[in-house]
Amino acid sequence: MIDLHIHSTCSDGTFTPKEIVHKVIEKNLYGFSLTDHDTVDGISEILAMNLPKDLKFIPGIEISCDTLHREIHILGYGIDCKNKDLNTTLNDLRDKRMKRNLDMIELFQKDGFPVTLEKLQHGDPNTVITRAHFSRVLVEEGICTSREQAFSKYLGEKCKYYIPKPFFDPKDCLKLILDAGGIPVLAHPFLYKFSNKDTKQLIHDLKDYGLAGIEVYHSSHHKGQIAKLREWKKEYHLLASGGSDFHGANKPDIDIGTGRGTLYVPDHLLDELLR
Repeated sequence: MIDLHIHSTCSDGTFTPKEIVHKVIEKNLYGFSLTDHDTVDGISEILAMNLPKDLKFIPGIEISCDTLHREIHILGYGIDCKNKDLNTTLNDLRDKRMKRNLDMIELFQKDGFPVTLEKLQHGDPNTVITRAHFSRVLVEEGICTSREQAFSKYLGEKCKYYIPKPFFDPKDCLKLILDAGGIPVLAHPFLYKFSNKDTKQLIHDLKDYGLAGIEVYHSSHHKGQIAKLREWKKEYHLLASGGSDFHGANKPDIDIGTGRGTLYVPDHLLDELLR
């Protein structure tokens, strides 16, 4: 089987790209993709490794964008990680999002919370900081007892310390992936809490701008949702992908390949993406 949705320390995971490769080999997967948030920094490290001949790897990314006043994520598979426009845009996005992180830090510090940039970076100044990093610090400092509490009390969209990410239009995101030679795939379509009707409409609208696939299999999808996504995949003539959304210790209940224990992503989906 395969896992096409994995995060490393280059974004908000806790395993390095090299450690992820070792875990993938240990799990005896047919193939995998590294899909860090808004960065391709971990791809070259994996490409430089001496991977087993029978292990298939496809470079990936997960880019955050905004539609219908909600954040959605689009995966890009097979991208050229050295593409100039891709890297320029990602660097610009990271600069804007770093300002957002600094503004959130300031909000916490005004109320006496010991949240600092150094604690969020956790020894890696190149990491792409997300709300998961804030939740980790809040737990480590004893302010919250769990990641879930950190999000519900401090980091959720209606919370005092939440600041929205800079807007990035899905149309621009799709074009960015396509221009970098990649295959754009809508990540975990049911995680955005849209109705079935609005989720289907979102897929329909994104396809008009170049969407090529949907993530049918995901740790958060139940059997009914998988069946619905397979139906829409056929209706809109899209590719299917799937993955665990592994983050290491940041999502300790999710493991590479098997997700929460029952995930099974068929290997032929990777072959279809590669073709």
